[in-house]
Amino acid sequence: MQAYHSNPTVRDDCIAQLRKQAGQKRLAPGPLAWNGEKGSLIGCLLESEDLAKWENDLGLPQWLATTADGIAAQQQTIDDALDFGIRLLNAIRPGADVSPAASAVILSVLADARAFVGQSTEVPAELDAVLQQVQSLQQQVMAGLRPVPADWRAARRSATGVTDGLDSELLQSLAVCVETAAWDPTTSKAVVYDTLRVYSKAAISKADVESGFTKEDDTNIRTHLKLMWDTHLASTPELQEQGITVFSLLAEHYPEVHDKIVWKNRIDRDAIISANRRAADVLIEQLKQA
Repeated sequence: MQAYHSNPTVRDDCIAQLRKQAGQKRLAPGPLAWNGEKGSLIGCLLESEDLAKWENDLGLPQWLATTADGIAAQQQTIDDALDFGIRLLNAIRPGADVSPAASAVILSVLADARAFVGQSTEVPAELDAVLQQVQSLQQQVMAGLRPVPADWRAARRSATGVTDGLDSELLQSLAVCVETAAWDPTTSKAVVYDTLRVYSKAAISKADVESGFTKEDDTNIRTHLKLMWDTHLASTPELQEQGITVFSLLAEHYPEVHDKIVWKNRIDRDAIISANRRAADVLIEQLKQA
């Protein structure tokens, strides 16, 4: 493929189209969508839900459209989503074949997840082995080779087996990244974004470990929430009608537990924001190198 069919004007027209749609309040970041009035980042760009149009009109692979919409949906505001879309389009050199960037993004994310998990806990040899197996397959794709479907299936089976045998949530989050990445990006439109999505979840697990939040904390929170329901709300629907919730009751009766929830939610939110920012930056950086 040749991005923008080697014509910079095509890129510039795409950017102008995005700006126009956002200016008319038609940009609604989310999964691929276009209803004639509003749509996702790619839906607004194409004024269509047909990814064949993305490929044929712009000379860009379909996985990139799916990934762009997924990342745009995770931005904090519509303006942020627009900014991401413009950065992405500008990162692609007219005439470039960005297809290999799919594997490059996956490899970068796997390396990042392995690095931060390894800082907090020892990674078992069997998990490292299947990680290397998936990395090897993605490296082959980057080199223009086509591993056979049986190789991808074998890697997924190995990754699933390793995941099921892990007790640590942090290690499981890395294993799920590996398992999710074990698909051929030349045939799967979803593997790049799916890998970025589970990478974000792994970042939350990392933040939990670094913050000191434990399974015991989680159990304690759930126990107290159930207590608030059983004690105050289960048999008094009139309180529910007044807008009383288990959380407001928890703040009243067990403020220290409520504060723990607020603290945990802030940690998760910050981790997700950071991971989504990282996902956008990795994608754009690999597109620039294509």
